[in-house]
Amino acid sequence: MDDRELKKEARARRKKFATALATIILGGLIAGVGFAIGLYRTGEEATVWGVAAGLGVGLAMGGLFMAWIMRPGANGWRPETEPLKRDRLQTQRARQLWVFPMVAILMLTLAAWSTEDILSGRGELSDFLMIGLPVLYAWLILAVTMGWDGQSRKNRRFLEDELTQVLRARAMIAGFVVLMAGATVALGLGAWRPEVGVAALPFALTAGAVAAGIRFAWLDREFGKDG
Repeated sequence: MDDRELKKEARARRKKFATALATIILGGLIAGVGFAIGLYRTGEEATVWGVAAGLGVGLAMGGLFMAWIMRPGANGWRPETEPLKRDRLQTQRARQLWVFPMVAILMLTLAAWSTEDILSGRGELSDFLMIGLPVLYAWLILAVTMGWDGQSRKNRRFLEDELTQVLRARAMIAGFVVLMAGATVALGLGAWRPEVGVAALPFALTAGAVAAGIRFAWLDREFGKDG
């Protein structure tokens, strides 16, 4: 990469950083308005504003993640040796597996309002969409953990090694155990009250994925210390 290409890439990164900051601000505004208005609303109107707040939070988190990658002074995008690129990509993957579970838990908390409306028979389309958000993030966490996302597939030779396979196996075991425990609890609740058992399923699915993602990130951190 010559000087002209470096300057062009630097300009592009500055634009992306500015866009990321604008995304954070926009997401924060949407979340703030959603929370402020939804707090004093009831029924379907409250759910709609709750969904807007959740989407705003997700937008802000995505912008924050992009801003960190494109931040001024970061030089990971410059020409680098394969070991340095491997370390950077693996660090980025671990960072995603810390951030995405936190967002999923937040979405799950917001979805509890919609679950209550659905169980009471007042659920609308927006409620069903809202309870799907944490499950969507659960699938995203699973994709990153398993290496199925676009970034992992594109950089497979940097992200796939024997250590990754060991960490992935341990992480998926942890996720499976949590998922089984959650599904067992949901079954017990379903035997008592079927609607409560169904409502517990998003919690079980999200908990399983979050456990796998955080377990992978934690193990990666611990093995990094040993290295």
